[in-house]
Amino acid sequence: MSTLQSFSHAALAVLLSFATTACAGSTSRAAEKATGTIEGGIQHPAHVPPAMRICAIGGDPSIHVCTRTSAHQSNYRIEGVPPGDYTVIAAAADAVYPVGGHVQQVQCIRAPCPAMPASVTVTAGEVTAGVDLNGFYDKRDDFEAMPAD
Repeated sequence: MSTLQSFSHAALAVLLSFATTACAGSTSRAAEKATGTIEGGIQHPAHVPPAMRICAIGGDPSIHVCTRTSAHQSNYRIEGVPPGDYTVIAAAADAVYPVGGHVQQVQCIRAPCPAMPASVTVTAGEVTAGVDLNGFYDKRDDFEAMPAD
Protein backbone atom coordinates (compact mmCIF):
# COMPACT_ATOMS: atom_id res chain seq x y z
CA MET A 1 0.00 0.00 0.00
CA SER A 2 1.39 3.37 -0.93
CA THR A 3 1.81 6.26 1.47
CA LEU A 4 -0.94 8.15 -0.36
CA GLN A 5 -3.40 5.24 0.08
CA SER A 6 -2.52 4.95 3.80
CA PHE A 7 -3.09 8.68 4.21
CA SER A 8 -6.44 8.46 2.37
CA HIS A 9 -7.65 5.61 4.61
CA ALA A 10 -6.60 7.52 7.75
CA ALA A 11 -8.27 10.72 6.55
CA LEU A 12 -11.48 8.81 5.76
CA ALA A 13 -11.48 7.24 9.24
CA VAL A 14 -11.09 10.66 10.86
CA LEU A 15 -13.92 12.13 8.76
CA LEU A 16 -16.23 9.23 9.64
CA SER A 17 -15.38 9.69 13.31
CA PHE A 18 -16.32 13.39 13.15
CA ALA A 19 -19.56 12.61 11.32
CA THR A 20 -20.55 9.96 13.87
CA THR A 21 -19.77 12.28 16.79
CA ALA A 22 -21.73 15.12 15.21
CA CYS A 23 -24.76 12.86 14.69
CA ALA A 24 -24.61 11.58 18.27
CA GLY A 25 -24.41 15.15 19.57
CA SER A 26 -27.42 16.27 17.57
CA THR A 27 -29.40 13.23 18.75
CA SER A 28 -28.54 14.14 22.34
CA ARG A 29 -29.66 17.74 21.81
CA ALA A 30 -32.86 16.51 20.14
CA ALA A 31 -33.58 14.26 23.13
CA GLU A 32 -33.04 17.21 25.51
CA LYS A 33 -35.52 19.29 23.52
CA ALA A 34 -38.07 16.43 23.55
CA THR A 35 -38.15 16.48 27.37
CA GLY A 36 -38.40 19.13 30.03
CA THR A 37 -37.03 19.88 33.47
CA ILE A 38 -38.67 20.41 36.87
CA GLU A 39 -36.85 22.35 39.58
CA GLY A 40 -37.60 23.95 42.90
CA GLY A 41 -36.66 24.48 46.51
CA ILE A 42 -36.86 22.06 49.41
CA GLN A 43 -38.73 23.66 52.32
CA HIS A 44 -38.27 20.94 54.94
CA PRO A 45 -39.63 21.79 58.42
CA ALA A 46 -36.35 20.67 60.04
CA HIS A 47 -34.75 23.66 58.21
CA VAL A 48 -31.91 21.35 57.15
CA PRO A 49 -33.22 19.09 54.39
CA PRO A 50 -32.28 15.42 54.70
CA ALA A 51 -31.02 13.39 51.76
CA MET A 52 -34.02 12.35 49.71
CA ARG A 53 -35.30 10.78 46.54
CA ILE A 54 -37.61 13.06 44.55
CA CYS A 55 -39.87 11.80 41.75
CA ALA A 56 -42.10 13.39 39.12
CA ILE A 57 -44.95 10.90 38.66
CA GLY A 58 -47.24 11.10 35.63
CA GLY A 59 -50.94 10.32 35.45
CA ASP A 60 -49.82 6.81 34.53
CA PRO A 61 -47.52 5.91 37.47
CA SER A 62 -45.32 3.86 35.14
CA ILE A 63 -44.22 7.23 33.69
CA HIS A 64 -41.87 8.74 36.25
CA VAL A 65 -38.47 10.39 36.49
CA CYS A 66 -36.55 10.59 39.76
CA THR A 67 -33.47 12.25 41.20
CA ARG A 68 -31.61 12.12 44.49
CA THR A 69 -30.43 14.96 46.69
CA SER A 70 -27.88 15.00 49.48
CA ALA A 71 -28.37 16.20 53.04
CA HIS A 72 -28.35 20.00 53.38
CA GLN A 73 -29.28 20.46 49.70
CA SER A 74 -31.96 23.14 49.49
CA ASN A 75 -32.84 22.82 45.78
CA TYR A 76 -33.52 19.97 43.38
CA ARG A 77 -33.68 19.47 39.62
CA ILE A 78 -35.28 16.61 37.67
CA GLU A 79 -34.14 16.49 34.04
CA GLY A 80 -35.37 14.35 31.16
CA VAL A 81 -39.08 14.55 32.03
CA PRO A 82 -41.39 13.73 29.08
CA PRO A 83 -44.05 16.39 28.38
CA GLY A 84 -47.23 15.96 30.42
CA ASP A 85 -48.78 16.49 33.85
CA TYR A 86 -47.01 15.28 36.98
CA THR A 87 -47.12 15.30 40.76
CA VAL A 88 -43.79 15.72 42.55
CA ILE A 89 -43.20 13.74 45.73
CA ALA A 90 -40.19 13.03 47.92
CA ALA A 91 -39.08 10.37 50.37
CA ALA A 92 -36.36 10.66 52.99
CA ALA A 93 -35.19 7.54 54.81
CA ASP A 94 -33.82 9.24 57.93
CA ALA A 95 -36.06 12.18 58.70
CA VAL A 96 -38.68 13.29 61.20
CA TYR A 97 -41.03 14.02 58.28
CA PRO A 98 -40.07 11.41 55.67
CA VAL A 99 -42.80 12.10 53.07
CA GLY A 100 -42.96 15.33 51.12
CA GLY A 101 -44.43 16.85 48.03
CA HIS A 102 -45.31 19.88 46.00
CA VAL A 103 -48.69 20.74 47.49
CA GLN A 104 -51.32 23.47 47.40
CA GLN A 105 -53.82 24.47 50.06
CA VAL A 106 -57.44 23.63 49.35
CA GLN A 107 -60.61 24.98 50.88
CA CYS A 108 -62.99 22.56 52.51
CA ILE A 109 -66.05 22.69 54.72
CA ARG A 110 -64.61 20.79 57.69
CA ALA A 111 -61.17 21.25 59.22
CA PRO A 112 -58.50 20.05 59.07
CA CYS A 113 -58.02 20.60 55.36
CA PRO A 114 -54.73 19.01 54.32
CA ALA A 115 -52.83 20.47 51.41
CA MET A 116 -53.24 18.38 48.26
CA PRO A 117 -50.62 17.41 45.69
CA ALA A 118 -50.42 20.11 43.02
CA SER A 119 -50.21 19.13 39.36
CA VAL A 120 -47.24 20.36 37.35
CA THR A 121 -47.25 20.62 33.55
CA VAL A 122 -43.96 19.88 31.79
CA THR A 123 -43.33 21.22 28.27
CA ALA A 124 -40.62 19.88 25.96
CA GLY A 125 -37.48 22.00 25.98
CA GLU A 126 -38.64 24.11 28.94
CA VAL A 127 -37.72 24.37 32.61
CA THR A 128 -40.71 24.35 34.96
CA ALA A 129 -39.33 26.29 37.93
CA GLY A 130 -40.77 27.08 41.35
CA VAL A 131 -42.04 23.55 41.97
CA ASP A 132 -41.12 23.69 45.64
CA LEU A 133 -41.37 20.73 47.98
CA ASN A 134 -43.49 22.67 50.45
CA GLY A 135 -45.34 19.98 52.41
CA PHE A 136 -43.70 17.31 54.59
CA TYR A 137 -45.52 14.72 56.71
CA ASP A 138 -45.13 11.62 58.88
CA LYS A 139 -47.14 9.79 56.21
CA ARG A 140 -49.66 10.57 53.49
CA ASP A 141 -51.78 7.72 52.20
CA ASP A 142 -53.19 9.93 49.45
CA PHE A 143 -49.76 10.57 47.84
CA GLU A 144 -48.67 8.42 44.92
CA ALA A 145 -46.48 5.51 45.97
CA MET A 146 -42.80 6.10 45.32
CA PRO A 147 -41.67 4.19 42.23
CA ALA A 148 -39.14 1.41 42.72
CA ASP A 149 -35.49 2.33 42.18
